[in-house]
Amino acid sequence: MGARWSPFAVGLGLLVAPLAAGYASAAAIVRDVAVATLVCVAALAALQWPRLRAVHALAALWLVLSARRTTDVRAAPVELAAAALLVVALLLPRRRRVPTLPAAQRA
Repeated sequence: MGARWSPFAVGLGLLVAPLAAGYASAAAIVRDVAVATLVCVAALAALQWPRLRAVHALAALWLVLSARRTTDVRAAPVELAAAALLVVALLLPRRRRVPTLPAAQRA
């Protein structure tokens, strides 16, 4: 269950990060809020369509690249940490749901 909801938690953390860390740059705020929204929506959509988890890898790559180019010293560590957590969430195994047969068909 953690593998399915952990990207959503990372997205929520990234959404709150500009307020909690006190970003100085408006561009960093907009960038992190946009990426956080994308990650949260993709996490919810991946519950139905598991292949959409690839969006998290793209978001992690974007966060690493933007952290290297930002001038806001408070945004860079938050973006790198969020990217690392997204990669870890992608590596966690997902449990496959095995369909069960109704009782009438088991016998």
